[in-house]
Amino acid sequence: MATKFRKSPPVCLFISIGRLLIGKLKLSKQYLKDTVKMEDGQEFTIFRHITVFPAKDIEQAVTFIVRFKFAKLSHNANQFASIIPMLLITGFPGFQTKMYAVNKENGYWQGMYQWESLGYLEEYRKSFVFKVMNKRAIPETIKTIQYENKSLDNFIREKVINI
Repeated sequence: MATKFRKSPPVCLFISIGRLLIGKLKLSKQYLKDTVKMEDGQEFTIFRHITVFPAKDIEQAVTFIVRFKFAKLSHNANQFASIIPMLLITGFPGFQTKMYAVNKENGYWQGMYQWESLGYLEEYRKSFVFKVMNKRAIPETIKTIQYENKSLDNFIREKVINI
């Protein structure tokens, strides 16, 4: 796995900006405004989808879902503020893709990620960026689930209700 230096926020930011400049990190229109229905019946509308190109077909891919409610700020403020940690996440080792979604009915947010492997996901869960997100959220609202050996694309295709 990656060294501590490689996972530091400034290095992740530098890598993300470099990927953006050379076209290896892109905002995708795929699934934008689609709604996914989760196992518990909650529905989330996707408002941002960012991915590393070229996409890798990885057998060990792990889809990671994190749901939470922010303690402060409006939906629009949080949507804008999420751009900064996005650039730290997209430079993190093992990152593949992330979709941002919101349930405007109840104010919950849902991040849906694909990581290259369970090891990379575990490193991200210990990261500065993940800890900052947890500090901004109401603690009792944070819920995570992971799906091993499943791409985010396959997960979304199973859950989309308005294609």
